[in-house]
Amino acid sequence: MIIRLASRLRSYISKIMSEVTPESNLKRKADNEQESSSKKTKNIKKEQVPQMQGNPNVKRKVAVLIAYNGKGYHGIQRNPPFPSIEEEILKALLEVKAITQEQYDKPSLVSFQRAARTDKHVSAASNILSLKMVTNVENFLDNVNGILPNQIRMLGFKRTTKGFDCKTQCTGRTYMYVLPTYALAPVEMTVTDNYRVTDEVLTRVNEILQLYVGTHNFHNFTSGIKPTERRAYRYIIKFECGKPFVREGLEFVTCKVRGQSFMLHHIRKMIGLMIAVVKGYCKEDAIELSWGSEKVDVPKAPGLGLLLDELYFDGYNKKWGRDGLHEPIEWSEFEEELEKFREEYILPEIYKGEKNERVMWDWLKTLHMHSFDVESKNRRRNKYSIPGSEESTRDVNEESQNTNLDLTDGDTGGEVITTNRTEVEANPQTVLSHPKEDGEVKKQDFTKSDEVLKGECEIGHKDLEVGEGQEGDGQDRINSVGSQSL
Repeated sequence: MIIRLASRLRSYISKIMSEVTPESNLKRKADNEQESSSKKTKNIKKEQVPQMQGNPNVKRKVAVLIAYNGKGYHGIQRNPPFPSIEEEILKALLEVKAITQEQYDKPSLVSFQRAARTDKHVSAASNILSLKMVTNVENFLDNVNGILPNQIRMLGFKRTTKGFDCKTQCTGRTYMYVLPTYALAPVEMTVTDNYRVTDEVLTRVNEILQLYVGTHNFHNFTSGIKPTERRAYRYIIKFECGKPFVREGLEFVTCKVRGQSFMLHHIRKMIGLMIAVVKGYCKEDAIELSWGSEKVDVPKAPGLGLLLDELYFDGYNKKWGRDGLHEPIEWSEFEEELEKFREEYILPEIYKGEKNERVMWDWLKTLHMHSFDVESKNRRRNKYSIPGSEESTRDVNEESQNTNLDLTDGDTGGEVITTNRTEVEANPQTVLSHPKEDGEVKKQDFTKSDEVLKGECEIGHKDLEVGEGQEGDGQDRINSVGSQSL
């Protein structure tokens, strides 16, 4: 009897379970399907929204490609009341409503940054800005370029990560220095506009430029940095001189240097010392000496031929550039536009400036004033002084009436070299250059083909103003790339 009751109970429970379970399973299944459908809907919405769209008032972090001719500007960095490249760009962004008035007044609110700083009169064939701005502006680039002057162009922009900083994440920079080849002629040679450099001289130039490659203490190639400071060490990746070409009747060459980062005056001083070695004013060991702890007299080449050429973001591109959400920071699609801007707005200024103003020519006439050796404090203080005169109160008219110009040269231990002003005026093509150890003075004949040089006896004093930085290749940090060589 008990067995029969147990059997009936089992069949009753089984019947109940067969009626209840399917209903609960269906409910559970329906809930799962609803949740799955919701997830798919969310994924579909994310895929359908383009990367650069969304709320038109939301600012996006972007990298902006710009190019500019720096003539007439006191560098890229904003520095009121002086005109700057950044000031022009911020004004244009404000006018197209990509930033607000408050952000224009205080650019740090939109994390505004430049990848490389260029100083007074220095151009850039390619430079990068990073900032947060409204990107959904109709005909954005056309409107911005319509506001900017012709010598400043905004060529494109790319969406980046929120934490992108174009200065700290730039792993390398390439600069160009365009110089006339007569600057490489031996000091004893008479040069004219028709001078053409030889293959032997170019080989010599590249040999000297190779000495800069690697990690060295460049404290003598800038100002305000002590040899004991870590930031004095910089890593030069590549430095070479290209083939000669003729523009405006003069022959030019282009020296390209790629480095991790550069300091103020760094590139111009490397070029200046290279020219001094090639011409014969000093030997190669002057370069080795400049890397020591002592202060060495290193000449600074003119700023006219210097321009920023290219920037690299290898670390960022490796981590974020191929993740499917962000674009790599490289601008190969704008190569033709960049080349066109360089040929139309930057290089012609260099060629014409050298042809008409003779910037390099005038600078070469001051090379003999450098010792290319360790300087004492007294020697640095009186480097460009005129013996027997009151330096701080000397009247300009009085100076012009003086018949003799006395120069103290460091290599002669204080020996005074006197050049008679009447003799110079009678033979204006002859200029004093660096004296030999035995006291004999070298001369180089700078003969112009189109006009006679005047006022040679002034020795280019206006070019010797202390603290006049023009190239602005100043980056006061050391990146991770090449740090293993430090």
